[in-house]
Amino acid sequence: MAITAPRTNTHRAEGGAVLFRGARVFSKLAAVTGGALVAAGLSVAGTTAAQADGTVWDRVAQCESGGDWSINTGNGYYGGLQFSKSTWRAFGGTEYASTADKASKAEQIAVAQRTLAQQGPGAWPVCSKRAGLTKENGGADRNAQPGGSSSGGSSSGGSSSSAKLAVDGKFGPASTRALQKWVGVSQDGSLSRSDIRALQSKIGADADGKIGPETTRKLQAAIGAPQNGARDFRTSSSTVKALQTFLNTGQKGSSTGSSGGSSSSADLAVDGKFGPRTTRAVQAWIGVSQDGSLSRSDVRALQSKVGAGVDGKIGPETTRKVQDAVGAHRNGARDFRDDSATVKQLQRYLNAR
Repeated sequence: MAITAPRTNTHRAEGGAVLFRGARVFSKLAAVTGGALVAAGLSVAGTTAAQADGTVWDRVAQCESGGDWSINTGNGYYGGLQFSKSTWRAFGGTEYASTADKASKAEQIAVAQRTLAQQGPGAWPVCSKRAGLTKENGGADRNAQPGGSSSGGSSSGGSSSSAKLAVDGKFGPASTRALQKWVGVSQDGSLSRSDIRALQSKIGADADGKIGPETTRKLQAAIGAPQNGARDFRTSSSTVKALQTFLNTGQKGSSTGSSGGSSSSADLAVDGKFGPRTTRAVQAWIGVSQDGSLSRSDVRALQSKVGAGVDGKIGPETTRKVQDAVGAHRNGARDFRDDSATVKQLQRYLNAR
C-alpha cells in the first residue's frame, strides 16, 4: 500500500528524520536483547520465506523503507526491513551478504523470520501494527531459510546440529548450532552473550561474553587451527573452515588442548626465556588451552594450581608460589617470567614431567 504522507515516529529513540520514498522514518536505537543487538524499529519475521505471507512483508517493508529491498541511505540500517549490521549478523544474515541491502528479498525475509521468532512483532512496534504482522502470518521460525525450508529445530539434542556441516568458511546458523551443541547450550542458531561465555569457559578464555582476539586464539588452539591474528573467529574464513571440519568429526573437544601435555613440554630448551613454547608447556601443566599466550584466565588457573591468590595478575606472591612448586629459589622477583633463574628451573621441571 503506497504511503502518501509522512508517518509519525514509530521507534523508541529520538533522532533525525530520514526520508524513505514518502515514508518518514526516524533513526533507530539498538537495544540489547538475548545477547544480540536488535534494532528497535526493525521488522522481523518467522518460518520460511515461501511459507510466510508475502503481502504482510511487503506492507512492513513499504512502511519501513518505502518498499525498497536494496536501500542503503547511510543511516546504519539496510534493506527493505532495515536491519542493523549487528542484527543481520546475529541472525545469520552474513551467510547471504555482508549487509541486508545486498541480499535478495527472500533472504531478507528469512533472516527477519528468525528474528521474529525470538523478538515477536513488538520488535517493530509501529510498522508491525500497520502491516498487521503476527508470528503466524509472518512465518516465525528460528531456522527459516529463503528456499522455503527450515534448517532444523532448536532443541539441545536436535539431530540437525549433528548433521555434516558444509565446510565453506561461513559462520551461519547451522555452524552456530553445531558450536552451541559442542559447548553444551541451547541450539537456537543465534550466539548470545551467555553462549559466548560458555564457549570461553570451555576453551579457557576470559569469560566476558565478548568475542575478541583472545577468544579467537583460544578457539583456534582448541580446534587445531593456525593462529592468524583474527579479531573475531566468525569472520575468519580459514578458522571457520577448521571449526566446521572439527565439529564434523564429532570430537567432544577439550578446553585443555592435549591433556597429557607431553608434546608441549617435551624437550624445552633450558635457556631461561619465557617464550611461546614454554608458555604452552605451562598451559598443558595447568590444564588450559595451549595457544602460547598466557591470558588472565590462564593466570588464574596457574594461581589456583600453585595456591596463590586468584586475581589473574602475576606479581610477587604468584612468583613465590611458582618458585615453591617447581623447586626454584625464592629471589624476590616480581614476575617469574622475567627472572631467568626461575624460568630455567621451570623449564627443567616441565621437561621432567
